[in-house]
Amino acid sequence: MADHKVTVEQLPSGKWACFLHLPDHDQPIDLGKQFKNDEQAENWLNVSESVTAIDMMIRKYKKTA
Repeated sequence: MADHKVTVEQLPSGKWACFLHLPDHDQPIDLGKQFKNDEQAENWLNVSESVTAIDMMIRKYKKTA
């Protein structure tokens, strides 16, 4: 199931967010959390909440594809 990628990117507001990239979806999908710095965003990717968010988005966007 490694057909996706997650990146940490800075938003125009200066905050950081995690984005899910799926092969059949043109735009990155915002995972819904914002952080003060990239380190906090990277750390969030190591907790179960992020795994749940990623799994939910994969299921959501695979159904609509």
